[in-house]
Amino acid sequence: MHPPTRPPKGGASFAALVLLAGLLALARPSANARSVDSLAPASTGGLAALDEALDHLSSHRRLLMIAAHPDDEDTLLLTLVARGQGGDAAYLSLSRGEGGQNLIGSQLGVGLGLLRSRELEAARRIDGATQLFARAYDFGFTRSLEETLQRWPEDVLIEDTLRAIRRFRPQVLVSVFPATPAAGHGQHQAAGLVAEKAFQLSQDPDAFPELDAEGLEHWPVRSFWRTRFFNPGPDTLRLPLGHIDPFSGKSVFQTALESRSQHRCQDMGLLQPLGDAQGALAWVAGVGGPEPKDLWDGVDTDLSAIADSLKDGDLRRAIAVDLEQVEQTALAAARQLGAGTMGQSVEPLARIVALLDGIVAKLEAWGGAAGDGRVSVLALVDEKRQIAREALATAAGIAVDAFTGAETVVPGQRLAVTAQVWDSTGDRLEGAAVELASAEGWRTLSAAPGEPGRQRFFVSDVDVDRRFEVEVPADAPPTVPYFLRRPLDGDLFDWSDATEEERILPFGPPPLSATFQLRIAGVQVELEREVVHRRRDQAIGEVRRPLRVVPRLEVALERDLLVATRGRDAGDLGVRVTSNLDAPVRGHVRVTAPAPWPAPEPVPFTISEPRGSAAIDISLPFPEGLGAARHPFGVEAVLDGGARAQGRYDHAYPLVDYPHIRPVVLPTPATFEVTGGDLRMPSLERVGWVRGASDRSPEILLDAGLPLELLDADALATADLGAYDAIVVGPRAYEVSPALVRANRRLLGYVEEGGLLIVQYQQYQWSGGDLAPLPIEIHRPHGRVTDEGADVRILDPQHPVFHDPNRIGDADWHGWVQERGLYFGGTWDDAYQPLLAMADPGGDEHRGALLIADVGKGRYVYTGLAFFRQLPAGVPGAYRLFFNLLGLRPGP
Repeated sequence: MHPPTRPPKGGASFAALVLLAGLLALARPSANARSVDSLAPASTGGLAALDEALDHLSSHRRLLMIAAHPDDEDTLLLTLVARGQGGDAAYLSLSRGEGGQNLIGSQLGVGLGLLRSRELEAARRIDGATQLFARAYDFGFTRSLEETLQRWPEDVLIEDTLRAIRRFRPQVLVSVFPATPAAGHGQHQAAGLVAEKAFQLSQDPDAFPELDAEGLEHWPVRSFWRTRFFNPGPDTLRLPLGHIDPFSGKSVFQTALESRSQHRCQDMGLLQPLGDAQGALAWVAGVGGPEPKDLWDGVDTDLSAIADSLKDGDLRRAIAVDLEQVEQTALAAARQLGAGTMGQSVEPLARIVALLDGIVAKLEAWGGAAGDGRVSVLALVDEKRQIAREALATAAGIAVDAFTGAETVVPGQRLAVTAQVWDSTGDRLEGAAVELASAEGWRTLSAAPGEPGRQRFFVSDVDVDRRFEVEVPADAPPTVPYFLRRPLDGDLFDWSDATEEERILPFGPPPLSATFQLRIAGVQVELEREVVHRRRDQAIGEVRRPLRVVPRLEVALERDLLVATRGRDAGDLGVRVTSNLDAPVRGHVRVTAPAPWPAPEPVPFTISEPRGSAAIDISLPFPEGLGAARHPFGVEAVLDGGARAQGRYDHAYPLVDYPHIRPVVLPTPATFEVTGGDLRMPSLERVGWVRGASDRSPEILLDAGLPLELLDADALATADLGAYDAIVVGPRAYEVSPALVRANRRLLGYVEEGGLLIVQYQQYQWSGGDLAPLPIEIHRPHGRVTDEGADVRILDPQHPVFHDPNRIGDADWHGWVQERGLYFGGTWDDAYQPLLAMADPGGDEHRGALLIADVGKGRYVYTGLAFFRQLPAGVPGAYRLFFNLLGLRPGP
């Protein structure tokens, strides 16, 4: 976007005009799911995109939905508004879902939050809505609103929600959850509370003046609704979802279910059935009243209503007239739209672009004062203008693209970028220019032919390619999500380094983009495209990846946790140093160790191959006399050479990358912990393990010296199970492993013949499937203790599980992370002995966290204790108790 060029009337200041220009950037299509998917092969979007654009140019419907986590959103309502009604819908998630589990990979915590954020983006590409985020970090399940607000300060959540309201400018606000215990999860209750208060405060122009300083004008929301997606209660409005869209051939209901199925790591895949369907809403406050005729009752949805925010009557009336012309022109173009008549939309869309350009010019030139409504109206009009520009190019059959042959670049590197314009008709494009822009200060050195930094050309043929040379600054930082540039501030992301444009968006702008200035049907059209890496894969065809900056060296650790049991050192640390340079490098790796460890000697390395790597092993002997504790270490690589090449590197930048999402960088520090001291492992020869969901424990325990073997489908079906001293079933393994379900009878036979089977937490499918040897029922809602510091009471202090080989005491319950456990047994057969009692503060006591039964000649254990979190986190007491479980033998 370019700053205003016309002088203002009435003495509006230069600063005010700069503010207006800055606010145009807040409405850039990069924040909108309808913008071009840069990782898909270039296209115009065709008839379906043109039809949708005309819908959006002929109405003014804007809805913002609020809830706590990824997968909380009512996708049915978002799809109905964005795809079915030509409106604009957005979902504000207070958190990124770091506290959940992962059914498709190993990421937890921050990595899981990145995956779930990308899954939300993938869902929005399907349902057409926009994704937004507050800055809360999901600290895990809690039933307490009070605990949630202690860790997520209410004023911060409300500020972020009002920021979203003022940025997105909805007429209708929707809360998924109520602010009551009926919402269940304490974070759900907090989302309901914040939605209610944000609606009320949106009516107050003096609320949160710090948002005024960001250039965000007061924006009152017209009505407040609550979905019936989760909440019980009578429905006041039914929403039809079953009609078929003629361009996609799917109903709103089917599209919504396809969108929801993008939450793959949360096990949300759904069928897309034919037939009628309905959604439901309840009116809460604002216009419309308790018996509304539709969602927009009392809301002016004419395009001219955009002008209502203007306080100057003359300007408001003039803008409303122009917007009415835009709406009528779009409606007329939509009526004649068809596969054979796309070209007939060129002239009407050119008129729409010209009208919207004129409105922007009037708003920029009109004198005024802060808070006069111009900023909001200008942003909304510019959003429509971007839609009209893309639609005009689509109708004219013109496509643009920008790509490079590199996926990663290092500071100081130069790369070639190709910008391409394609006029499929050969006679629509009257002229064009293109320039590259970078949010990170990348410099365009040349464009051939033409002046440096900008390539101007008039089209003499229908296919034009131009190449640029771009230099990455020598001090360019690695490409990371904006909310991970600084450490967490408690349970909030620190946005102090984020730009005002980045805040509340899923991720920041790309490192490099191309802006195309095209002249079509007598009007100027500006299109923006992210510069991406493009390559040919012989098996699957065109592959596109985001362009990103990486450091000269990356340092990755084979493990972030070493476990040293009594009588055994932690062993060697595997370090991999990867060069992102095209020349040989040499340096050394050194470890910073806590007292009383002596610092290991630096280890030299040489990487001879361009962009190669070196594997290094560092020995860490374990000092004598340490109690059970966690000890932090750091690793860095120092690059030898001249001043330009020197530096210290202590991070790796792997990608969270799955087929259904856009890859995203997970900055990973080269740090690790040693857990050890008074940890005694029982004498075992073979332990079998069935991996569960997001189960990182096997590799850690194997490194600790446990003689562990992973049991795959073949082993479960055919192996001699009697050869194992114990078999462990990982968390939710019955849910993710059909082979385990098929082999369950063999496992129970193994127990009856004298084996030890330890089953970690499972969900309702397990308790209702007769998979345990004796009945265990998990209640709804399930038993759970979310306070990781909650008191634990041992019910039978003489039981061997608390004595052999480790004596379990109060200290072993210290330092647990996120929660004590989940999916506890609710009721169980008398043959099971409950061994632990625990409760959240003020909550009911649970006794189903650890249940042990003698079955035949063997023993069966069910435990909801969150070992899957504690073992990877290096919690000493969790190791001591888990080793005791492995050491159980038949009999009392």
